[in-house]
Amino acid sequence: MVLLKGSVTITFGGNKEPAAFAEIVSMGGINSQVKKQLIFAIGTILQDKLSISRSRFILKVFDTTAGRNNNSKL
Repeated sequence: MVLLKGSVTITFGGNKEPAAFAEIVSMGGINSQVKKQLIFAIGTILQDKLSISRSRFILKVFDTTAGRNNNSKL
C-alpha cells in the first residue's frame, strides 16, 4: 500500500523544500542488503519522479519478525 499526502507539510531544518518520509513494515525478509536496495530504489524514484533530494528523504524500515523466537508456537 502506498499513501501520498501532498497536503502534509514536512519541514527539515526549518526549510520547506520538498521532502519525504516513508515507513515500510514487513513480516520477514528484510535483511541489511534488502534494506539498502529499498532505500536506493525509493530514493531514486523520489528524486527522478518527484524532484525530492535524497538528503531530504527519511525511510523507516521495520521487520515485525525481528527478534522473534522461531521456535515459538504462536
